[in-house]
Amino acid sequence: MTNLTHLETFVEVAIRGSFAAAARHQNLPRSTVTARVKALETALGVVLFQRTTRQVRLTAEGEGYLAKVQPALGVLEEAGEDLKASQTPSGLVRMTVPVDLSSVQLAEVLARFQVDYPCVELEVHISDRVVDVIGERFDVALRGNRVEDENVIIRKVGASRQIVVARPDVAGCCDVEKLARLGRVLDNAKVLEETFGFQVEPSGFRTSNKQLAKQIVLSSNVAAVLPRAICEGELETGTLCEIGSNLVLPDLPLFVVLPSARFVPKRVRLLVDYLVKFLGS
Repeated sequence: MTNLTHLETFVEVAIRGSFAAAARHQNLPRSTVTARVKALETALGVVLFQRTTRQVRLTAEGEGYLAKVQPALGVLEEAGEDLKASQTPSGLVRMTVPVDLSSVQLAEVLARFQVDYPCVELEVHISDRVVDVIGERFDVALRGNRVEDENVIIRKVGASRQIVVARPDVAGCCDVEKLARLGRVLDNAKVLEETFGFQVEPSGFRTSNKQLAKQIVLSSNVAAVLPRAICEGELETGTLCEIGSNLVLPDLPLFVVLPSARFVPKRVRLLVDYLVKFLGS
C-alpha cells in the first residue's frame, strides 16, 4: 500500500520543482525527501521525475499521477479541516497586502471579521515587494496587479475608482490636461496618456507608491492620479479636491491570491468571503 507521507512529499517536489525546496518546506533532510520519492517510484514501477544537476521535471507518468494524487490529498485534508472546524473556525491566517491599500478600509473589514470569528488569529504583513505566496506560506495575498502564476488561485475582489486630485489652490488654476502638459501630474502608470491621449510631461517626482504620491500632492503644487479610497479623508476635509470629474478613468482592480498547492482551510475561505463582500462593495 502506498504511504501517504510519500504521496505528500511527491506533491511538494512536483509543485516546487526541487527536492531541496520540498525538504525545506516539510522541515526534513533532503535525503529523506529523496528516499521517499524513490520508494514511491519503486512501488509504482515508474519514474516520476527527470533529474538533472540543474532542475527536476515531472515525466509524463509523473504529470498524470500528480493530476490524480493532488486533488485526492486535498479532499483528505479538507475532510480533516472541516471536521476540526465544524463548530468554531480557529487558527492562524497569514495575510500580505500592498502598502497602497486603504488601511482604514481594510481595518474595518478585519475588525468585523474578528467580531464574528474571535478564535481566528490574523497576521497581516504590509509590503509592495513580490511575495512568493506558497514559498513564504501565506494563506491570502491582496494585490492590485493580476498575478501570472499557474500555481496560485486568483480571484477578483473588486475595484477602486481612480481620480485626479490636487490641493484646492492647484485645482483652481487650470484643468487636468494643462497640468499634464506642464509636468504637474503624477501619473506613474500613464493612465491619462493611455486613456485620453494626454501629453504628460515628466514631473520632478516619480513613484509607484500611491501613499507617497498623495503626500507629495498635499505638500506641493502638483496633482496625481490616485485611488479615491486612499483620499477619502482629505476629500471630506477639503484639503484635496477632485479635478477633471468629467474624465472617467479606468478602475484599479484588486485581486485576492490563494495558494492552490494545498487545501484552503475554512477559516481562510471565510476571510476571503469577507474581503469580497466588503472590499468589493
